[in-house]
Amino acid sequence: MKISRRNLLAPRRWFAVPSPADAFADPQSIHFLNRISFGARPEDVARLASIGIEAYLDEQLSPATIDDSALDEHLKDLAILKMDRRALYALKDSEWRIAQTMVTAFVRRAVFSKRQLLERLTEFWTDHFNINADDVEYTPDLLQLHNTIRKNALGNFQTLLLETAKSRAMLIYLDNFINEKEHPNENYARELMELHTLGVDGGYTEQDVKEVARAFTGWTTHDETTDGFYFDANMHDTDEKTVLGHTLPAGRGIEDGLHVLGIVAHHPATARFVCRKLAVRFVSDNPPDSLVDALVEIWQQTGGEIKPVLRHLFLSAEFAAAMGQKFRRPLDFLAGALRATGTTFYDQWTWEEMMRSLGQIPFGWHPPNGYPDVASAWMTTNGLLARWNIAMQLTHGAQSDAEFGHGLHTDLFARIGSPATVSALVDAVSEQVFGAPLLPAAAEPFVDFASDGRGGSQPVTPHLLAQKLGSLFGLILASPLFQWR
Repeated sequence: MKISRRNLLAPRRWFAVPSPADAFADPQSIHFLNRISFGARPEDVARLASIGIEAYLDEQLSPATIDDSALDEHLKDLAILKMDRRALYALKDSEWRIAQTMVTAFVRRAVFSKRQLLERLTEFWTDHFNINADDVEYTPDLLQLHNTIRKNALGNFQTLLLETAKSRAMLIYLDNFINEKEHPNENYARELMELHTLGVDGGYTEQDVKEVARAFTGWTTHDETTDGFYFDANMHDTDEKTVLGHTLPAGRGIEDGLHVLGIVAHHPATARFVCRKLAVRFVSDNPPDSLVDALVEIWQQTGGEIKPVLRHLFLSAEFAAAMGQKFRRPLDFLAGALRATGTTFYDQWTWEEMMRSLGQIPFGWHPPNGYPDVASAWMTTNGLLARWNIAMQLTHGAQSDAEFGHGLHTDLFARIGSPATVSALVDAVSEQVFGAPLLPAAAEPFVDFASDGRGGSQPVTPHLLAQKLGSLFGLILASPLFQWR
């Protein structure tokens, strides 16, 4: 029977999600690498096999110990990333150029960085402290904020919270720069407790919102400061305040806001809210309470240190049991597909159009709550169709002539070696996509497709490669085994 792409991607096949436990010889390694990174590569699998999961995790939790100098080559044309804010504001067309640079850097880091967990955590905190990049008022400061988030992504939560509170981009985005004692603005106070710390069910009241807003009066901006932050004592409400049962004495200044950040950073509701979000991102859409409870305990014991929380998460039994339970978000899919195919872009519009069709452009979510993190938000008919189309574009359009093709290029033939049989061909392609070959039962539909039903012993000829290689890569990228991880 001749297996077509249409038959292979039929809904009954696509939604019958196979378990990674039945697809790989060492499913736990693939599961671990797929969650800790944007996509497992053969060299990652080999490294993990040589040192073990714990040692590999400890390396990723200490990114400074990982030689990531090769990434510099991919960022060398993005000098904007290293400019200070004064230089950024002096650029011609600064808002557009900085926004483009941020998106480009996000994709390249996700694809090429060896510090994959750092990039995954930077993405997590970027969602947690979400600010969209469409507002020209603060694009240079938004770049500075994201540099700060990357620097503190694996550090202490209270430090990260303070840096975001002082960010000029955040001050403008949530209106705290106009928060003054005569006319308190509650926008930042509300989002600080609802989205950044306690959570909507975290036990705060409307009065707490008002009191927090008063505590942050005077936290504003000034163009002449190094980071754009300025505390204006003349705008600050110096009267006594009560926040979540804590008294803020009268007569103070910036200390009020700092005190509030300490209160909410160490509140039990914050530990549960943030730990559950981490578990949703890295474990499952509905993580077990037992795991969340354990993470909360570690968070409270360490004062909000992120590394020990993550270490327990990735080594937990609950994580090990969650194979195949996370649906890749669109950017995760694109970054993983680029890691698998080695596709490079010659025209920026090409991959911008891909991200637009997928529905997730970095820093493009307008509400302050960040891009959704559960499968139900992304498993739409149009969303799945976009993934399938892009999987084929990355493996067919990218095989065309670099100068006259589709603005992107890869050499899939160079990535697979010289497989003699169709089974060996499917193994080679699977290794590029998943980091390891598929077991025979999981590989069977792809073998049927590549051999037109003649079986895995069918010889690989130049004609077969020319006819099937691009589609085989694309189909495996579009398959449930790649979409679910």
